[in-house]
Amino acid sequence: MGIDNSSRLDRFSNNFRVEVVRLNEDDMEFDMIVIDAAIANSFRRILIAEIPTMAIEKVLIANKTSIIQDEVLAHRLGLVPIRVDPRLFDYLSENDQPNEKNTIVSKLHVQCKRGSPRITGDKNI
Repeated sequence: MGIDNSSRLDRFSNNFRVEVVRLNEDDMEFDMIVIDAAIANSFRRILIAEIPTMAIEKVLIANKTSIIQDEVLAHRLGLVPIRVDPRLFDYLSENDQPNEKNTIVSKLHVQCKRGSPRITGDKNI
């Protein structure tokens, strides 16, 4: 096809640039310039894996009468971002017991009457 898809280290190191757009104590925004999309995606995945975040890991469903399966609901809850500073918590290792220093516990109680839509927000947690 006449397209060179090979990666060459010398070409990459000569052309690749990182420009910091914004930097403060909590955030950094930067542009990676002259980089292949696959390599940029690799950087994105590394950053997601290495930056500490809090997420829902275990879900106990006590009384649910909706159509959605428990596993699907639990998975969707795990995708909800939790706005908390992870530096305030200790890492929970394999042998640790959950406590207030390494775990957030919350309870969600909502009810939807038949025929009316229900919008659930942070006031229900």
